[in-house]
Amino acid sequence: MLFDTHTNLMWYPDHLSDEFVQFAWEAKRAKMKLSPDVYFAGSDVKEANAFDSKPEQLLAATADADKVIVFGIQAPFTGITADQERIAAFVRQHSDRFIGWCSVDPNDEDCVDQLDYYVNELGLRGLKCSPIYQNWDPQDPRHLPLFKRAEKLGIPVNIHQGTSFVRPGPLKYANPIQLEEIAIACPDLRIVIAHMGHPWEDECVVLIRKHPNLYTNISALHYRPLRHYQALMTAIEYGVEHKLIFGSDFPSATPAQVIAGQYKVNDVVRGTNLPKVSDEVIHNIIYENWKRFLPEYA
Repeated sequence: MLFDTHTNLMWYPDHLSDEFVQFAWEAKRAKMKLSPDVYFAGSDVKEANAFDSKPEQLLAATADADKVIVFGIQAPFTGITADQERIAAFVRQHSDRFIGWCSVDPNDEDCVDQLDYYVNELGLRGLKCSPIYQNWDPQDPRHLPLFKRAEKLGIPVNIHQGTSFVRPGPLKYANPIQLEEIAIACPDLRIVIAHMGHPWEDECVVLIRKHPNLYTNISALHYRPLRHYQALMTAIEYGVEHKLIFGSDFPSATPAQVIAGQYKVNDVVRGTNLPKVSDEVIHNIIYENWKRFLPEYA
């Protein structure tokens, strides 16, 4: 079963600022120079090609996926204000395939109450947050009540812990290692680190090895072929390849493009004696490993 665990629902100008779109478009063009497996909307309006994911686009892009998790981050610090009510309405309309997760800004004094409302009233089934987009320190204990509440609610959390193209985003909060305080304080909380924490994939690997309920997804990795290969080989060498799960990060790429990218992972070492990522490992990342992180859907 193909389960896309990472897609976005938000678009310009309703949810994305001019500055965010400017830098998103520059980043996308850089990726397109390295890989054909990047989503391009093909709009005459360049802003619409940067990070637009409207309902009709998301439905078309994920048509081959059996289940899809969708969210939109609430990060006014970097110009993103996704509409949580709109996401909940979209999921209700497409409940056969889509599962909605919410986003709250950990800096909001009422973030715990917001989480309760989104989960208990709107029926959203997970939490999405990000220190680099939202400007919060994951090692600051004042944020622990939010994650303790998610743990009590029994919902999983997706944390973008890694770099980004956003100009104001603080890199000092972006290394995956900084999540260890949360993992220790909330041992039953299921956390998936988005994008293997790039460019700190090694730190991400050693972190998920230590903590049973920490996983990572491979979305947004295949655009950079050498880093992609090195990240997967590090996971294999540390014995945590089973904790790598599939996600597209649409509108960065479609699920089909991410699948194609996984099967190209060995291209950079073809003709050498360097080890290869096996087809079995790739297959399990795409179709099987999510079951460990999200057994309620297996």
